[in-house]
Amino acid sequence: MKKQLVFPLLALLLATGCVSQATYDLKAKEAASLAVKTGDQEAQMKSLSAEIEALKKEREALQREKEAQQQDSAALQAKVSQLSKKAEKAEQLEKATQTYQDLQKKLEKEIQEGQVQIKEMKDRLTVTMVDQILFPSGSAEVGKKGKAVLAKVATTLKDVTGKRIEVDGHTDNVPIVNAAKGRFATNWELSTARATEVVRYLQEEGGIDPQVLSAAGFGEYQPVASNDTDEGKHKNRRIEIVLLPLLK
Repeated sequence: MKKQLVFPLLALLLATGCVSQATYDLKAKEAASLAVKTGDQEAQMKSLSAEIEALKKEREALQREKEAQQQDSAALQAKVSQLSKKAEKAEQLEKATQTYQDLQKKLEKEIQEGQVQIKEMKDRLTVTMVDQILFPSGSAEVGKKGKAVLAKVATTLKDVTGKRIEVDGHTDNVPIVNAAKGRFATNWELSTARATEVVRYLQEEGGIDPQVLSAAGFGEYQPVASNDTDEGKHKNRRIEIVLLPLLK
């Protein structure tokens, strides 16, 4: 009961003789005390309300800060991931360039004689060898000179990581004749057999992991020059050792 209601009521009761002066004084003190407590409670409620509102605003501010930090963290992680990919790509490029330089150095004589050609494009490195440096005419067995060349290639390739090695066999468009006809019905068989022989040498003699090796025969159907001239046919009869990214 509020103070402004209690005191008039007590005064009325005193005037009508319903209560004694002592009772009136006691009740008046209780009413005054109650009024003070009520005022204190109202002040506390206001203080608590203000504190709750302040805490609410603080919580909202913390939530916004948390969200901002999460966004910053996500952006930072994306940037780190991007930089990691660039660093990995740069490392792979550096390794590929080193492999290219090593092969250039080891095969310098064969390159100068026009028997070997090395090309590096993006994530592909190709070593092209004319067939006569590796195989006798119409044969799929690697000759002595061919083994010496492949040994040079293998010493470099066996240290290469993160790449697969594909050996591709190619021929000109001249049909298989004479004794070779018994072994190879068409240029498909000849090109495939030659690629397979190179793969076997790289594994068995070169020590290259067979899990990264593969062989493919393309016959006469991927020429790099015209088959209308002897020079063109010479270029088309080739073995390509190709370094490629690992299959995912």
